[in-house]
Amino acid sequence: MTIANKAVLVTGANRGIGKALVEEALRRGAKRVYAGTRQPLAHADRRVTPLTLDVTNVSQIQRAVDEVGALDVLINNAGVGIYDDLSNLDVIEQHLAVNFFGLLKVTHAFLPLLKRSKGAIVNNLSLAALASLPVIPPTPFRRRPRST
Repeated sequence: MTIANKAVLVTGANRGIGKALVEEALRRGAKRVYAGTRQPLAHADRRVTPLTLDVTNVSQIQRAVDEVGALDVLINNAGVGIYDDLSNLDVIEQHLAVNFFGLLKVTHAFLPLLKRSKGAIVNNLSLAALASLPVIPPTPFRRRPRST
């Protein structure tokens, strides 16, 4: 799919990969780039429309759908990586709320617009989605004392 003359929404667009995705969509000629962020965002390019969009907030998601109106590409980029041993259930709930349910809720909300335009969904996942890393374990673990 080409991006030229398309309307693109990037979640988590305020920094890092999300910010780079916004810039790349502009470079490739997108007619409109919706930059979804939790905090207000300013951008010099008039093709960028900032959206206050916390992917865990259903009312913000619906407001974003109403504001966008037409969409060709949804890029689910918002995510958190809390480096913890995951023994705290609140941490696990936050991971799921943003990285799984947030992506799912945003996708479901924008699906009618994407069906209308025969658009595309891009889910930007980290390496942690493919394999566990020592600092981001897939399940709670306990540190074992080293044997002497």
